Amino acid sequence: MASIQHIDGERSAGALADLLNGNARRRPVVVVTIPAGRTEPWIDVDEVAREAGNLAEVYLMPTGDFTWEFSRRMADGTQVYGGAGRAYPVGHEWSSDLSKSPLRFAFDAKDGERATQQLISDTLRMAASAGLLQQLPSRALRQVNGSVVGVVAGRALVDAGNMFPVTIAEELTVENVPIERIVSAGQKVSGWYDADTNRLDVTKSLRTASEALATYAVGDVIFTKVAMVRGGKAELVLYPKTTVPAVTATVLRADVTTNPADDLRTLMTVGEVIPARVVTTSPKWTLILNDVDDDEPIIEAPSLLVGGPPWLVEEDEVFVDDEPSALLPPAPQVPTPAAIPDPVVIEEPTPVTASPTPTPTRPNPAMLDRNRPRPIPTSPARPVQPVSAVQPAESTKALLLKIDGLTAEVSGLKREQESLRNQLVAGSDERETLRYLFDQAERRANRAENDLKSTKSRLRKAGNAKVATAGVEGPQFADHEQGFRYLVLTQWATRTLPSEQRDRPLPNFIIGPRFLDSLARLEGIKEEKVADVVFEIVTGLAPQNPSREVHHLRTGSGGDDPVRIRDDGAIAWRASLQVKTPSARRIHYWILPNGDVELARVATHDDFDA
Repeated sequence: MASIQHIDGERSAGALADLLNGNARRRPVVVVTIPAGRTEPWIDVDEVAREAGNLAEVYLMPTGDFTWEFSRRMADGTQVYGGAGRAYPVGHEWSSDLSKSPLRFAFDAKDGERATQQLISDTLRMAASAGLLQQLPSRALRQVNGSVVGVVAGRALVDAGNMFPVTIAEELTVENVPIERIVSAGQKVSGWYDADTNRLDVTKSLRTASEALATYAVGDVIFTKVAMVRGGKAELVLYPKTTVPAVTATVLRADVTTNPADDLRTLMTVGEVIPARVVTTSPKWTLILNDVDDDEPIIEAPSLLVGGPPWLVEEDEVFVDDEPSALLPPAPQVPTPAAIPDPVVIEEPTPVTASPTPTPTRPNPAMLDRNRPRPIPTSPARPVQPVSAVQPAESTKALLLKIDGLTAEVSGLKREQESLRNQLVAGSDERETLRYLFDQAERRANRAENDLKSTKSRLRKAGNAKVATAGVEGPQFADHEQGFRYLVLTQWATRTLPSEQRDRPLPNFIIGPRFLDSLARLEGIKEEKVADVVFEIVTGLAPQNPSREVHHLRTGSGGDDPVRIRDDGAIAWRASLQVKTPSARRIHYWILPNGDVELARVATHDDFDA
């Protein structure tokens, strides 16, 4: 258990601020404050210290005259007082990015319970990010085996033969992966047990990336997680950071959408789980998104521990209900903030910035003075954004408009939420009013963010499907063969990196006399999908893709039936266009004696005619 250090005067308060702002710190620091008029904090500082162990330093500071000294030495917005708590990570990034060190409020016993758990979670996450788990422990640990009995509040409970279950901390296992995606009830686990904190460390049992990803093959559709997104590229995670760096792949705009004017920030969100097709595997993974059909089977993500659940699963759309009035206090009579203005429609989204506003008052303990004037939140000025000369496709205008509106609304609501958060510290006489407004703003912001994420996902899918949508502008060919060859060439240019196109040119291929007619008659599959498989066939990638199920085309369905061979020596082959669907479509083709490919027909699963 970490010792609790008490701040009891101006000198120690100044020393704490100097410690936080200096360069000597190697561990996170947790500061819990006691509200004015009380002798004990609402936050359980003993539990915070017990959970933190030797991973953090814990300080307890009452709200008093000397709190001025601490507040004066801290950057705007980074102070803590009035019964709140805050964890400060190693480094100084938190001084300019407040999200790195969130303020946890506590105004009563119920708030204190919630804030205690939030502080513990913040502290452990910061310790893991600082690499403290890789350092040698200062006390002896014991290796134990056990069985997971359940998961609750970010902790896995493990029966290891003790009187009480030991716990696996979500924050100390894999960064940004919930405990439900690491272990499941009944799973056998092994790790190092720390009796002081009653925690079980299973990080040394985590599977290596090479082992976990060994089942992926070229052509598989897999789950990935968005780690970074910019206008023209994004970074997708195939396997998270464990004791080694994460396995990632970078996708460019052309890998995600067929529209070169699309901004990827309107199509995906950091943290979103999206399907992608494997183009190349380890050591340099390459992925593509724009050829993944909605009905294609997706390979299950690997588990992080042996016998555990997949670390990624498909996300369901989250719908946030309207504010349940029965659960909230009656709306107080307070000034209503002005409505967020309608956004300006833009083609390429840029960060929404408000017009210059008066500099906010620096937070400090004076905010606890009941007699000081109370600020009233004001709505941000209408943002002005440049309008691109390139207009979006008609089929996506509505979605882009909605995204712009939601982006502006989220930014406005977050500013309103932060303003209300600061006012919560103003005094007990305004507490109920501000808590109500804060809850309302937080609820609306969460709803808008969920709606924004869902809309981006629908826009990405709409953009990938628009090539086949009637009325959308694009190349038109009077000659069906020229049109199909163009589609194959497009797949080659999309799936072959520009740096590799010279060494991997698209081979010539023959379109047989029956192929285009069979393609026109066959329903239930897009020509773009057929062209993608043809690209794999002519470049030799199809046999490497297990989902293509490449095999000889025989005269019948039996495995002993003879292989079809033409008089000129050409041998018939068959590949899957679809799998695990009724009447799955197949493509038949010939390999000529000189190695060229001749496309024969597309057909259903039970059709063996060449």
